[in-house]
Amino acid sequence: MRYISIILTLILTFSCKVKAQETDLKIVCNESIKNDHEYSEPIIIKTCEFKNHLFKSIGTADYKGRYSYKYELFQIDKKDTIKVKNSDFFNEKVIGLEELINDKIKSEYESNSKIPEISDCMKCIDFRLYKLNEFGISFRDKNRIEFNIDNGIGSVCFNVSSSSIVLELSELEKYLK
Repeated sequence: MRYISIILTLILTFSCKVKAQETDLKIVCNESIKNDHEYSEPIIIKTCEFKNHLFKSIGTADYKGRYSYKYELFQIDKKDTIKVKNSDFFNEKVIGLEELINDKIKSEYESNSKIPEISDCMKCIDFRLYKLNEFGISFRDKNRIEFNIDNGIGSVCFNVSSSSIVLELSELEKYLK
């Protein structure tokens, strides 16, 4: 009997914590698949609502079944949904956020450049500092947000053709409106 009581207490504690996290973050994500005769693979559409904004990513596969994504951000208004820039979602401290993301991208770039199997592909990347509005933004899960950038190199180097930086939402609080 005591064993059952302990298990119920653990279950209730866990479910209360999960429920609290869900309501605190208020991020709702949906993923759907759309078939289009132009593509051999289905199109993946992911939308996430967070702080009166809709983050949309649309993934299409190439001839080898490798997915690339396009990103859009919308502000949800009472009457309409309006396409906005990434910088419209963040506050005036956006330069600090750009520096944080670019520092992480640069560190990843330098680290990857030392890997012999991909070093030739890394040389094709014209590394530079990116502005916030150049990134695609999506949610990895309910606690992490992902900033994606296309490195502008061809499909031969597909494995390094884009960079993704994942940050905890708690790291972004000071940048949110």
